[in-house]
Amino acid sequence: MAIFMIMIAYILGIIWGLYIKNIVSLFLIIIAILLIKKIINFKNMKQYKKIEDYKKFRKLKNLNKYIKILIPNKRLILILITFTISFTYICILEKSFKTKYKNIPEKIKIEAVVISNVKQKEYKDEYIIKINAIDSNRKYNRAHLKLSINNKKNKLEYGDKIIFTGEFKEPEAQRNYGGFDYKQYLKTQKIYGIVTTNKIEKIEKGKYNKLLILINKINQKIVDNSNKILEREEASLLTGILIGNKENLSKDMQESFRNSNLSHILAVSGAHVTYVILGLTFLLKKSKTNKKISKIITIFLLIIFIYLTGETPSVIRACIMAIYIIVR
Repeated sequence: MAIFMIMIAYILGIIWGLYIKNIVSLFLIIIAILLIKKIINFKNMKQYKKIEDYKKFRKLKNLNKYIKILIPNKRLILILITFTISFTYICILEKSFKTKYKNIPEKIKIEAVVISNVKQKEYKDEYIIKINAIDSNRKYNRAHLKLSINNKKNKLEYGDKIIFTGEFKEPEAQRNYGGFDYKQYLKTQKIYGIVTTNKIEKIEKGKYNKLLILINKINQKIVDNSNKILEREEASLLTGILIGNKENLSKDMQESFRNSNLSHILAVSGAHVTYVILGLTFLLKKSKTNKKISKIITIFLLIIFIYLTGETPSVIRACIMAIYIIVR
């Protein structure tokens, strides 16, 4: 019950930060809740002789019973802290997104690290890069941009440290009501904009987290081996089911899955995490591994699985719940 209430508070904090964006109203609500509980928890009813309408007070007291059911006294502070943390975090992200990159000039010199494999388009290659500096300014450190290279001869690999001069472009926001909001879509991936260039200078190879580079190599090996063994469409279907990689899956195939209400098969989610845990449990029992060591190995491999599948929200959620159950 406590975990459930904390999750609800965390979600409410995110919603409040995204849509209401008013910290004053947040604190007014917190103060109001605390005052209501303070008033009603007074044991000496004589303090309320001055209250003209005693029935109103009785109604307030009855309301407190429902508040106590939903938010027990012992958990109130923890819930309020959780709400405040998620609210503050979202507000900081929103402010950073709106102001930090507002004054980026159109032409910029970027030092960055490649953190994705190539996504091949008809006339260009696309990568996700993590910024080290823009025009020698390190305040943009760790921000993500989408890199579009018009010259297909510039081939990059995951973890390459690069430097180049390119044109920065802010993503297009939603134009029509109900239309696709590309800017919001990139924002969910922590990508702040698009930069286009024709020439890249590669400074170093493997200049990134060694574990993430290894995980990426495993991911790429699965894709490459699938393409060697199977036809392109079948290989894309296999990698989509295994690791959620649907880049090479044709639009017709994806549409067929949607029309058949089977799109969830291509989305790596809780079912995949369950299969991973069952497989690991079976192997570790067969190898007679100590129970405590088995739990540590399972948790570690679940974290690896999160990165292997592209850190999708469904996998992160499922793995967090699985890890919580394991450590209980």
